[in-house]
Amino acid sequence: MATKKAVYTVGGLKGEHCRARIEHTLSHLPGVTSVDVNIGTKQVDVAYNPELIAGGYIEETLQTLGYSIQG
Repeated sequence: MATKKAVYTVGGLKGEHCRARIEHTLSHLPGVTSVDVNIGTKQVDVAYNPELIAGGYIEETLQTLGYSIQG
């Protein structure tokens, strides 16, 4: 199956430390192929293989890290 992309608007992003933490954590999830965090727009772009991981699990992981999902 093709790679899917999801964009999450995330509350609580405060700087480089947050960007690094999110990119590190999500990139180690099975099935996640790329992660890009934009502090300015508060968006997290994730490409993933839906056969290996569900988009809902990515969202739950962001919330477990202490960030809120907006919109």
